[in-house]
Amino acid sequence: MRGKVVMADAEAPLHAGQEQAAIRCREVCRSYGKFKVLNNLNLTVPQGQIYGLLGPSGCGKTTLLKCIVGTLKISRVPGKMVGYMPQDLALYSEFTICDTLTFFGRLHGLTRKETQARMAFLIDFLDLPQKNSLVRNLSGGQKRRVSLGAALLQNPELLILDEPTVGVDPVLRTKIWQHLVEIVKTGKVSVIITTHYIEEARQVNVVGLMRSGHLLAEGPPDQVIKVHGSATLESAFLKLCQSSDRTIPKESPSPLDGELEKSQSFESNRDENRPILGVNVPPEDIPKFTADWKVRAKHVLPKWRNIAALTIKTLVRFKRTPGSLCFQFLLPVIQISLICLCIGGDPQGIQIAVVNNETSPSAYSHSLLSFLDNSSVQQVKLSHAEAFEGIYNGEYWGVVAFSQNFTSYLTKRVLQRHVSREVVDGGSMHIWLDYTNRQIALMLHKKLHDAFQFEEPIYGSQNTDFTTFVTPGAVLSITFYLAVGLTALSFVLERKEGLLDRCWVAGVSSLETMLAHLFSQLFVISIQIFLLLIFVLHVFKMPNEGSLALIIILIVLQGVTGISFGLVISSAIDDEQSANQAALGIFYPNLMISGIIWPVECIPYPLRYLSLALPQTFAAESLRCIMYRGWGLSRMLVWRGFATTLGWNTFFLVMATVILKLRT
Repeated sequence: MRGKVVMADAEAPLHAGQEQAAIRCREVCRSYGKFKVLNNLNLTVPQGQIYGLLGPSGCGKTTLLKCIVGTLKISRVPGKMVGYMPQDLALYSEFTICDTLTFFGRLHGLTRKETQARMAFLIDFLDLPQKNSLVRNLSGGQKRRVSLGAALLQNPELLILDEPTVGVDPVLRTKIWQHLVEIVKTGKVSVIITTHYIEEARQVNVVGLMRSGHLLAEGPPDQVIKVHGSATLESAFLKLCQSSDRTIPKESPSPLDGELEKSQSFESNRDENRPILGVNVPPEDIPKFTADWKVRAKHVLPKWRNIAALTIKTLVRFKRTPGSLCFQFLLPVIQISLICLCIGGDPQGIQIAVVNNETSPSAYSHSLLSFLDNSSVQQVKLSHAEAFEGIYNGEYWGVVAFSQNFTSYLTKRVLQRHVSREVVDGGSMHIWLDYTNRQIALMLHKKLHDAFQFEEPIYGSQNTDFTTFVTPGAVLSITFYLAVGLTALSFVLERKEGLLDRCWVAGVSSLETMLAHLFSQLFVISIQIFLLLIFVLHVFKMPNEGSLALIIILIVLQGVTGISFGLVISSAIDDEQSANQAALGIFYPNLMISGIIWPVECIPYPLRYLSLALPQTFAAESLRCIMYRGWGLSRMLVWRGFATTLGWNTFFLVMATVILKLRT
């Protein structure tokens, strides 16, 4: 991709015989892979005139317009001075007509009064329905008129319209052309318009005829018709196409990053980058225009006006989809409730076979069996043969057996210093467990050990279960991945619908877009975190010995990191399916090796290094230390969780901004 697309400066010196131009394109090339869309194209749009760009579908008209407005990179001409109507509708379906025009009015810096005045004029001029009508309920033609209204809203000096009259009735089409002719009469407004209706272009001042990325002719319509001895512009275009087919040699496609060669035009001894009609300015005499460094610096800094407009836009979309918003609020509550209710609790009705060969009611074996939690463990008294037959058949999870002389042998073990192996074996409780389900086997271990006396633990409780261990990491994981889901499709859908291009042309930068998405999604995750903490601390009574403020800050930071990661996915990927797969693909690996459901110390060393580099590993340990140990930021295990979260958040935001800037 190479070439120059420049906006003319009113004070720039002009070449002899050269009219003042609003736009000049010189040697513009654009390729998609090996396919050339624009090939050494030259184009000049005179100041204060209507320029009609004609050509069949796929000839490169839309690509050229995107190059001019800067959404495909050659140069950039964004801001209030440009009004752009893309070929796609590029409208927010959740908005009303009023919301749409108000949003673009904010981006262009119009006051509320100016926006309302222009809105009233455009609704009447374009014959639009009531301003409170939702865009999604409009017909195709009405949507195109709303899109045109958004381009005309700020009275731009340069108006770029891509197929504006498609799907519009003849009366309104005539009205639109009359308006375009009227606004260029002052000489301050220039218009580029593409259309499939060739005869419709007779109303333009200058026409450019495109085919296969080449500009075949450029000049006033009557002059193009006269030069080619045709009765209509359509027949002149046909002759140009036929002449082009006969004389342009077929080129082999070249890669995007390779040098694009100049092919020869259908006129002998002249390059194809010179149109048949129009003033040919030697390349060395083309005036060059560069932005002042102060202007460049001004565009680098984010404008809070744009950030506010984009943030309000997202909040309005939330407001128009209350069902989806309520689901987003309730989803984390449902997830944490399922985790607390279904993970880590004690199983109920676990049957074990008891083989007790002691018959005395005062035997120690009966006392030990009475300490078992009968709400979880059901004791089934059987003979030795029946017990083992049952466990082999899967009827019981374990066998507990006592010898006939258990009480007397246990007494000897306690009172005598030296005893035989027979006494040790006979005074022991023998247990066989089915380890095909490790969690149930571990629970039975715990229930059997509860008969013994242990000292109070230094941290936590003797009754701490797996749920208590999992919950802090689960809270962070839910917050992080719901935030990823909120933003992973945001740019994908807006890019697909042409909405991002429209915002770029209005002067919005990639940094402003990132910050606006971050601020608007913060509202959603704040509600989610509030509901999560209510359920974790008050409904399920999870212990908390530390600072609630530190807990909230850490969870919010994890949510912001999730938003940032979602923006990376959204800015790097073009289609919804791939974005969803990327978001879901990293969920389970992160869950498995971040120490959320199993300690990091249990992970083998090659994977442990990867685990320690993930965003949630140190954060989960930090949250456990705050909640269960009552530690503060003075402890390394706590502050490193905050530090790694901030580091990942910054990295993701910078990466998303860079990717989005490179791709636009």
